[in-house]
Amino acid sequence: MLGAMTNSLDSPSRKQSFKLNGKVLTRTVVIDDQAILSKVRLTDPDKEDKADLATWWRAYLKGARPKLSSKSSPLRTFDLFSGPGGLALGFRQAAEECGFSIESKAAIDVDKGALAVYKKNHKTLFTTFESAKMLVNWQPLISRDSAKMFKPPTVLPILEQFVGKIDVVLAGPPCQGHSNLNNHTRRADERNALYLIVPAMAIALEAPIVIIENVPGVLHDRQNVVKTTVSLLEEAGYHIEQGVHSASKMGWPQTRKRFFLIATKETTPLSIDSVAEALRVEHPFDIWWAIQEFANHKNVNFMDHLPDLSDTNVKRVKYLFEKNIHNLPNSERPDCHKNGNTYTAVYGRMHKDKPSPTLTGGFLSPGRGRFTHPTKPRVLTPREAARIQAFPDDYHFAAEEGVEPARTHLAKWIGDAVPMPLGYAAGLSALMPRIASQKLSD
Repeated sequence: MLGAMTNSLDSPSRKQSFKLNGKVLTRTVVIDDQAILSKVRLTDPDKEDKADLATWWRAYLKGARPKLSSKSSPLRTFDLFSGPGGLALGFRQAAEECGFSIESKAAIDVDKGALAVYKKNHKTLFTTFESAKMLVNWQPLISRDSAKMFKPPTVLPILEQFVGKIDVVLAGPPCQGHSNLNNHTRRADERNALYLIVPAMAIALEAPIVIIENVPGVLHDRQNVVKTTVSLLEEAGYHIEQGVHSASKMGWPQTRKRFFLIATKETTPLSIDSVAEALRVEHPFDIWWAIQEFANHKNVNFMDHLPDLSDTNVKRVKYLFEKNIHNLPNSERPDCHKNGNTYTAVYGRMHKDKPSPTLTGGFLSPGRGRFTHPTKPRVLTPREAARIQAFPDDYHFAAEEGVEPARTHLAKWIGDAVPMPLGYAAGLSALMPRIASQKLSD
């Protein structure tokens, strides 16, 4: 059941509100006395139209996009470690609500399949699966208290066409090394240093806006990659804002959190706290809001395919429903998951009336987390997981018509993505001051 949606109205300078006029829904977001107003046309005949956040995001999932002026200013994006495009989706939504169109100029990722999905959906002009660290020449001078470039970083010839022609660098460096789920190399994983490629690339491209996302654990990295990145960007003239956004605090039905570092040159980004306060709701959507229409499973295409579980796992899933419980008791668990030795949510069943836990690339297996469907004795389908991750229903996970992605790849792309509302919040922080700046210069 959908929880009550109450906007954060404690401060008149930070709030969101909605107005319905016929089939046109208007959303207004006010943050520190800066406001944006955007409109979408509702087309879902099966839903009662209301002037609220639930209706707004439902329209988004069904493909509605904010109406843009024919004079909308384009923002040219360059995405590092792009994945299938979750962060880009959130930023695009924020940009369009702020009145900017998007031109996806370039995306880079070593995962060829994810990169192909990104290009298909964002109509990206240039993509390469070359490792990002091989595409920029840079040499930092790092001390205990500061960091700067030995000399200005430069990109390889393949990227020279983008220098001075990119407005926004988006980046989601590999987060596994920082994740609390990584018990082996956490805080000291060699992949953590890839975070530092982002400021080098942004400076080399002369991009005025940089948005980097990662798990909150990145703040505890032993190489101090966040602190070093801040120093490098500040030395290059950027203003910095950083902090954690929570999807459920903004109403979305997933408890996922992400740390964002937002850097802008021409303006100062809004604080994470200000944006979070404006978007805060008392009660988030529950998972049923997101996936209820898919409960009676129909195998339409690969997005609906269910994995073949082992007989033992089938028995465990059925046990949860036979006993009407959400946590599997030790008597039914494998030895490695007994007595609190590992995560208690493993083999768990989702709560229908609560947000989903953080999804991972293992959502197709009940032994990888609390991924059993709340009302049916099965795991989530890729389609349901995509909804929880806020991918709209028209998002294409098959880069080529008629070619189905491998199930393991599909699960990784969806489960590891950044839910759209998180990138949306970061986008508002970067872009709303840009609107005010443009109005002053007009």
